[in-house]
Amino acid sequence: MNRRHWLQLASASLVPTVLCAREGRGRWNDETIQDYSGRLIEWLKKNFDARSKELARHTGQPFVLKYEYNLETEDRRKLRLLEKFAKLNLSRRVMAEHVSACLSDFERVRKDLAVAEKVAAQAWEGEKREARLIGGDVFDMNVTAGYLGVVLDNSPSMRPFLKDLRKEISRDFKDAYFVETNGCDLRSAPLSPWFYAAPTNAINPFSEDRHIPQVPTFEESAYSQYVRWIRDAPGALHCMHSLMRMDAVYWFCDFDDPSRDDVIRAMARDFIASKTRLYVHTLGKRPPALIAELAERSGGKVLRKRI
Repeated sequence: MNRRHWLQLASASLVPTVLCAREGRGRWNDETIQDYSGRLIEWLKKNFDARSKELARHTGQPFVLKYEYNLETEDRRKLRLLEKFAKLNLSRRVMAEHVSACLSDFERVRKDLAVAEKVAAQAWEGEKREARLIGGDVFDMNVTAGYLGVVLDNSPSMRPFLKDLRKEISRDFKDAYFVETNGCDLRSAPLSPWFYAAPTNAINPFSEDRHIPQVPTFEESAYSQYVRWIRDAPGALHCMHSLMRMDAVYWFCDFDDPSRDDVIRAMARDFIASKTRLYVHTLGKRPPALIAELAERSGGKVLRKRI
């Protein structure tokens, strides 16, 4: 077996994607626990790599991620373990020990990152955001935005349309910022807006609200928490106007998930306070009445159109 970064090996899921709704309701087995633990590990790796590069870009000094358990290895025993983990074929005990060690190592490195980012945040000097306003058409809806954020529902029923939608939006809004959520459940307050944030030149990339506050442990069902992050539509929408400071949000979803009026009202207050327009695109189903009202009051629109 050739030398490789074990994190890449550990994250290479070899089974078809399992629908997140099942795990979100708590019906886990050894295979899905390993699968989503691997996805979480890969996300942490990519997120920490990006943050270290952002620190180096602004400070002019490299920031080394000092992993211990998560280091590259040539140890054959460790590589066999990683290969079995990638194939979702570890026993529950061995898998729990492995994932626990991974996450503990990530949390230690996260603390180092947070210390460096706190210093960098104080020294950061951002660029002034360019004042601009662009008008464009997305299918049959006219959209006005200076900075457009796009939240796409990537649940199985919506996934086939995303490629064409990205192409359509990018035609007039080349700098649109895209994120995807699994579903459009609106029953709880924003949980993980930081999960959907990315650095921009006009916003301090080192502020702590833009980053994971703590790496969850295996005992805290980290794999289940990861599912909640990727299903956090309220968090993605909150990120757009609060962390990314977009002046318009295009939300493509089917509204097949439940919602609560109090959650929508809180979301509406945030959109109106931040003067962010909400454009909603659904394939046919009417959005909740409060969502339609928010879109209108914010200066946006609702489009019901099949692609």
